[in-house]
Amino acid sequence: MRLVELALEVEREFGGLVPRRELLAAGAAASTIDRARHAGVLVRLHAGLYRLRAPSDVAALAGAALRLRGTASHAAAAVLHGFETVGPASPTVTLPRNRRYRGLDAICIFRRTLSVDDWTIVHGVRITTPLRTVLDCCRDLPLRDAVVIADSALRAGAVTAGELRSAASSATGRRSARLRRAVALVDPRSGSVLESLLRVLLIENGLVPDVTQAVICDSAGVVIARVDFLFRLARLIVEADGFEFHAKRADWRRDLRRANAYEALGYRLLRFSWDDVLHDPDYVVGCVRAVQQQAAA
Repeated sequence: MRLVELALEVEREFGGLVPRRELLAAGAAASTIDRARHAGVLVRLHAGLYRLRAPSDVAALAGAALRLRGTASHAAAAVLHGFETVGPASPTVTLPRNRRYRGLDAICIFRRTLSVDDWTIVHGVRITTPLRTVLDCCRDLPLRDAVVIADSALRAGAVTAGELRSAASSATGRRSARLRRAVALVDPRSGSVLESLLRVLLIENGLVPDVTQAVICDSAGVVIARVDFLFRLARLIVEADGFEFHAKRADWRRDLRRANAYEALGYRLLRFSWDDVLHDPDYVVGCVRAVQQQAAA
């Protein structure tokens, strides 16, 4: 069975997601999966987690802007810049306020005046610059989606945290407070989409980690690992645990030993999957809150 057919079966079972470990279990070779990813057939959402990219994805995002003689923006521009998103991006176009427009299904329209510094040309299409793209997303998209895109732009080196903070502080007009809220949650140390999603979920529920990407050392000062989130008072480590595939027994053993080392140092460890964070957020929040309450008792 061809990889795409396997991926379609897995995608249906996992609600639109394609975990690498499930492809391997279904008989796909690791080298075939890697080639599909590099060719753009599989779109990486997180380590070991993909979605199938329709061949028309990029063409649709770019084509909408070309058809309307507008500027691809928001999540559409993010994808064209190569930033990661939570899920597939819809064609989104920003048009001048005075431009006539006949409604087209499945195209999201924003009416704004863009300066020459707000757009660039990518793949032959006019799209918003990386900075403008992130700011637009922070102003108009749901909080978690905006933070995921902003974190990805920072990882790619397309924008800096200083640029975002400066632009947010001077922002005016509709949804400016929303923009500033999103920028305040951006973290340049975020390592993945899942980590961004988990951080937003925790903070939005009043569970603010003391340190992100915290370094854990043993009693001799030897570094054991870098962890996603650390709650110092509760001595709690929280990890965003993607569908990572341990190709070697040594990887699995090292993972177990690291968890044992945390326990020996008096830390509690909680690990949450993509499904936990996206589909059962109450479970995630409840687990973290319960450990904090136990530590405070």
